Amino acid sequence: MQRPPKALSVTREGQPDGFVPPAVLVPQVLDGGYTRLLVSVPAEGLVALHQELLSLLTPPWKVLYVRLTDRAVGQLEKPQQLVGVDLGPAAVLAALEECKELIYEDGRHQLWVRGHRGEQVVLEELGVIYVYPDDPASREVCERHGLVEQVRVTTMADRDYVQVNFLAEADAQEDRLRFRLGLQSWAG
Repeated sequence: MQRPPKALSVTREGQPDGFVPPAVLVPQVLDGGYTRLLVSVPAEGLVALHQELLSLLTPPWKVLYVRLTDRAVGQLEKPQQLVGVDLGPAAVLAALEECKELIYEDGRHQLWVRGHRGEQVVLEELGVIYVYPDDPASREVCERHGLVEQVRVTTMADRDYVQVNFLAEADAQEDRLRFRLGLQSWAG
């Protein structure tokens, strides 16, 4: 049985509108000349692509888990930030696998993973990935996963109405992720 994606594009009335995230990478230049790739992929390709992009980061890793919503009470007034530092890739990837529904099917959070050299991969609550910086290795991974470079394309981040999914079983996984990675509250 196929699980729901982290987020679903809907009509103003909240009904699915049939939009499927395209398999694309979009190069972007930010203020100050920093580069990144916006990476969009349908839900069934999200896990493999995300984990392969993470494998490009130099260890040790830093993890920032940004909790945007508490499933029981709704959107948080201020996002809760939990951070873990000096983490080995194997430990992080094992925790992500153990908490797969939370990470890849639940939209309550963002997951930022930063490599030792400052490069990072961000998985947003809508299922969109941002890769910093835009580099040949990241592009090669995206191309292996069938992504095509586009300059102008509509992704989940551009949709007017999006329903973010929350899974009850992800509540316990959120606690496990915090424990496995030693994530601590950070008010930065």
